[in-house]
Amino acid sequence: MRILISLIVFVSYIGTAYTQEMLETNKAHIRFFIDCIKNQKKEKLADRVSYPLNRNYPLPPIRNKSEFIKHYHEVFDGAFTQMISKLNLSKDWATVGWRGIMFSNGELWLNEDGALRAVNYSSKIEESKRQARIAEIRTTLHSSLKEFSQPVLVFKTNKFLIRVDEMKDNTYRYASWTLPNKMSSKPDIIIPKGEFLVEGTAQEPNYRFKNKEFTYACSFNSMNEELPRYFVRIFKGKKEIVFQKASLLY
Repeated sequence: MRILISLIVFVSYIGTAYTQEMLETNKAHIRFFIDCIKNQKKEKLADRVSYPLNRNYPLPPIRNKSEFIKHYHEVFDGAFTQMISKLNLSKDWATVGWRGIMFSNGELWLNEDGALRAVNYSSKIEESKRQARIAEIRTTLHSSLKEFSQPVLVFKTNKFLIRVDEMKDNTYRYASWTLPNKMSSKPDIIIPKGEFLVEGTAQEPNYRFKNKEFTYACSFNSMNEELPRYFVRIFKGKKEIVFQKASLLY
């Protein structure tokens, strides 16, 4: 019994020591990041970004170091820079398991190695560019699709072009074309009243649409190496009848 208790204490000690070491490592990553932001060390920070760095859809992602430096002041405007610089390291940053290091309420994420992974904050200049991009997109669509609140995704598979938009009533609309048709032509199918779901431990986004006995699903994947990054499935009842890898156009 004494051996068992000693073993439990030892394992507990090792676990505590590991947790403390991890916390100190994460604090070092956070301090490095804050220093880069406070002192506008764009080039130094650009080397610690996990590319592509996605921006609020449908703005294109930042794909490399030169693009990051070019768009730096759009991503980290004065207000966001001040927020990051002033908030408390212990209270306003948190380690969230395998998801990485979170700032504030998910406004920004670092990987476990300290690399910048995601920025969910939207500056005024980014939002202005985003709205201009949405207006531009509307002009390219068939008349049946011009009314929506905001675009969500455009998938391209080996057979189909698929678009999902969020509507003003917070539901989602699915439209699909057989390639090589373009979005300026009439869609082969339009399905309204779709829903947004998050699934799995990674909380991956999924959009689902019911059309009689058929269900259409547009899915994202960042964790399961056996699945593609983006994919489309069609079910008849509970039976999957179509599975296609997709690429995200915007």
